[in-house]
Amino acid sequence: MLTQPPFALFALVDLSKETLNSVLQQAHDNPSVNDWWWYLPATLDYGAAPQRDPKSAGQIGTPTPIDPSLSSPFVGKGLEDVAAWLRGKPESVDLEDRYFGILDKQAGISGKIAICRLNDLRIEKEVAWCILRKAGESASFLAGLDSDLDWNELVRFQKYTLQYWG
Repeated sequence: MLTQPPFALFALVDLSKETLNSVLQQAHDNPSVNDWWWYLPATLDYGAAPQRDPKSAGQIGTPTPIDPSLSSPFVGKGLEDVAAWLRGKPESVDLEDRYFGILDKQAGISGKIAICRLNDLRIEKEVAWCILRKAGESASFLAGLDSDLDWNELVRFQKYTLQYWG
């Protein structure tokens, strides 16, 4: 089964608006995607999240420039909190059910996104089985994932430690 955007993107550290805009724009500008595939939650409430619409071909994520007042409600939280939010989303929320992205300290340094899979989220002291990708490659990478075999082979060789400021 192919992945279905938009994908949730969680900022676990306080990043500048310039960094958030840059990450979102780089992901958008990939020629094989050229769409807003990442949704950056601005509240813990699901009301602002993309909603399923049977008349629409699909929803979009968060376009740039982001609202200057946007502040991630996930700053200081961990992967368990992110997973609980995704698992608790109502059926009406149109976000990919299996894959999501994390912005941590690495995003502020190099513009990379940690891509994780919800159903196989293994966390060992904030070391997650995630795949780190440049923002510009992230959406096309997710578009190419069409089976669990792909993910299992990829993640077997990669283990990523979340990096918080401090």
